[in-house]
Amino acid sequence: MRSKIFTAIFLVASVLALWAVAASKPPAPLYTIDTPYEYPIVPGTQEWIDLGDVRARRKACQVPDEIIQNMTTDALLLTVLDYPFMCDIYAYNTMEMGYEAVKKHCNSLRAFEQRPDHLDVLSRYCEAGALLSEDEKSLEDYMAAQIYHIYTGSYPAFS
Repeated sequence: MRSKIFTAIFLVASVLALWAVAASKPPAPLYTIDTPYEYPIVPGTQEWIDLGDVRARRKACQVPDEIIQNMTTDALLLTVLDYPFMCDIYAYNTMEMGYEAVKKHCNSLRAFEQRPDHLDVLSRYCEAGALLSEDEKSLEDYMAAQIYHIYTGSYPAFS
């Protein structure tokens, strides 16, 4: 009886020790792609023209899910800002309406919104843009500030 108790205690201690070792190991990197997606067909190319209509062009601009799932949030933000139809947010009565319209068709924007660190990443991007002179800022810098405003209701203090 005594040996069964010691065996049980030994097994429980061994399991707890193995669990502690496993829990102390750093997790494998979740995201392995740290560069933005390069859209294979972009405005101004013959391929873009050959697609013919907006529906076909939007479809061609969808980022494959397996790439999105492996992208860092930073790379995903850059992918969103480079989305060929992102400037459509300016084509509506309000930025919020434009943002929602773009989000319907942009799978990378929907994925970006679901990342728990998306606001931190967007905030850092806007902070970096604030260090640029007006001549150095790109359309993407202004769009990032607009997206920040849509998410938070205020413009970044550093824009």
